[in-house]
Amino acid sequence: MDMHEATLTSLRRLLDSQDIQPIERLRRILRISAQHRSHLLANTLVHHGGLAVRGGPFAGMLLPNGAAEGCFVPKLLGCYEAELHPVIEHIQAHGHGNVVNIGCAEGYYAVGLARLLPNSRIWAYDTDDHARQVCAKMAEQNGVGDRITLGGTFSHEDFAAFPAGDTVVICDIEGAELDLLDPGKAPALAGFDIQVELHNKFEVGFNQAFIERFAASHEIKRILPSDRNIETYPELRDMEHLDQLLAFWEFRRGPNPWLFMTAKSA
Repeated sequence: MDMHEATLTSLRRLLDSQDIQPIERLRRILRISAQHRSHLLANTLVHHGGLAVRGGPFAGMLLPNGAAEGCFVPKLLGCYEAELHPVIEHIQAHGHGNVVNIGCAEGYYAVGLARLLPNSRIWAYDTDDHARQVCAKMAEQNGVGDRITLGGTFSHEDFAAFPAGDTVVICDIEGAELDLLDPGKAPALAGFDIQVELHNKFEVGFNQAFIERFAASHEIKRILPSDRNIETYPELRDMEHLDQLLAFWEFRRGPNPWLFMTAKSA
């Protein structure tokens, strides 16, 4: 079954479902249809311009033909999580010897940072076997496979293997960061720079408690999602407006914020 038929089959099942309320059915139908359209946009952009990232700090990096999870077009354009570009620049300027990427997916950050930091070692972890396979292939395609070590589950005890002052942690694990990034369980975290995506708004009580864990040991910068400027992407200018909007869609279910925390001890 090709992509189009698979999408139609999913939509028919939702339309025929009597166990889901109509509004929820329509929401799911919209999301599936939008993801399908996003895949078509990706195919068009790749056909006309190839698989190299167009802009941003990772410009020139070769992507796999499709993401291991989540969106693809924003990564290809180079505007994926553009709010974090200053963080990437900071990491590059600091030159951390060790980059620990927990939740690496297909390797967008692991491979991108390996290209920017030729003297650093990248440690990339993901619990999904397919994601690790894609990451390994992407690393080889970009000539950095010898500096990326892949692993599966990452535990509190694993942080102790990395040196304070020379390690940056990049974490995106769909809410599990609330347990994993705990200095009480992993004291080594006090000496690391940390960039983490939070999967609820700052106003949520347990996220504020999470932030307070690092108040004594880190300088903390909160980063909120921002809009994209279509005019800066010439390949989008002739598309219809809905396609332009979908080109920037990162498949998020909400406006997840980030934290960038720099260790005071460093």
